[in-house]
Amino acid sequence: MEEMKHGVTFENEWSQPCIHIDVCVPYEEDYQMRMLENNEIPRVMKVTGSGRNGESRYTFYTGGGISMEKKYEKEMMERDSIMNFTGQFMNVVESIKEHMLNPENLYLEPSCIWEKDGTYSFCYVPGLKKDLYDAFHKMTEFFVRKLDYRDMEGIYLAYMLHKATLQEDYDLGKILEDYLRSEKEREEERKEENSFSRECIFNVEEEENSDSGETMYEIRTDAVQVMEEKKKYGPLRKVMGKIRMGRWGDWQDMITEIDGQNGTGQI
Repeated sequence: MEEMKHGVTFENEWSQPCIHIDVCVPYEEDYQMRMLENNEIPRVMKVTGSGRNGESRYTFYTGGGISMEKKYEKEMMERDSIMNFTGQFMNVVESIKEHMLNPENLYLEPSCIWEKDGTYSFCYVPGLKKDLYDAFHKMTEFFVRKLDYRDMEGIYLAYMLHKATLQEDYDLGKILEDYLRSEKEREEERKEENSFSRECIFNVEEEENSDSGETMYEIRTDAVQVMEEKKKYGPLRKVMGKIRMGRWGDWQDMITEIDGQNGTGQI
């Protein structure tokens, strides 16, 4: 799909910021604008449109809050924040379809996605079409850059989303189902390991010396070694190893460097 030229500017209009997106096509008051102006579509910002100099300007009213880009300048993304965003994105796509609009007109840029009280709002730009599959894949690169590298489940999820969305045509719902299933399996493995730890790591030997009344605990190093061997990370094993050493490896089609990351997981 050919990339259409456009520009984005931000303006504080009275009590709330607004976003202007200019597209290099003549403005048309078509059914899309009428649908957007006359309906409250969940998670889609209110918009007005106008034409000037043969171009279109769409002005979006954020309703307050903060852009996703600004939010994650100070915060880090974890497993739950990635799941929350992805779930809301899937819901807004369905809402747009229900209103007979084209989801490829969603503008998936962190600077133009607004968050308020845990709810994300998106810009729908009638004159600007983008490949939605590719646009979401680029969002996964944003996830990777903003990850809290102490959150292992966040790493699993970001890795799975990034890798799976390399395909030209993918099922995002299926990807999340696969992740949740693997997360459950990892949780079961952790429970087994904890149980193994309680039963095997310590041998309790009561001293027969009644004068001391002490209980001796002997740590079984062979049991510890068995536990370490049980830990399986699948395709993420090498990646996680590099994270623990403070270095980031290849993500197949991209390289994200976190050299110099401080102790909090921040770059």
